[in-house]
Amino acid sequence: MQAYLEPRILDVRPLLALGVDPFSVIAEAKQALQPGQGLILRAPFEPFPLYELFQAEGYEVRATQHAPDNWEIHFTPGGDTQAEVREMDLRSIEPSTLPEKALEGVQALHREQSLVLHTGFRPVRLFERLDPQTTDYDCEETDSGHWVTTIWRISG
Repeated sequence: MQAYLEPRILDVRPLLALGVDPFSVIAEAKQALQPGQGLILRAPFEPFPLYELFQAEGYEVRATQHAPDNWEIHFTPGGDTQAEVREMDLRSIEPSTLPEKALEGVQALHREQSLVLHTGFRPVRLFERLDPQTTDYDCEETDSGHWVTTIWRISG
């Protein structure tokens, strides 16, 4: 079960007041979201072109106009596209072949999907091969002596 993550808040009104196009800042904020995390955007107008961008990745959109030049748009991960978890038990695999086998599973992930690996050791060689721009991971040793690594796709 995924823990609740506070939505990230981004106010682009100051950028627009300076004449700066905020699209790159919004895109960076979107890429930096953790799996299951939403974004609250504050803007002086309703940014319709962003809706399709976020909806294509399963986000629900809710906009509220507080004043003529004060909009708050909530981009919330949708229930039907929440993180899909896949599991691979690699405890019996040779350490030298583990990175390749695990990377096959990682490459099949889409944004918001996770891969849970069960291994007989901490898969450090695998961690060295993961792209930090597109994936993140967490690894813990269990009471039974094997390692559980969760890898999730954060972009791409």
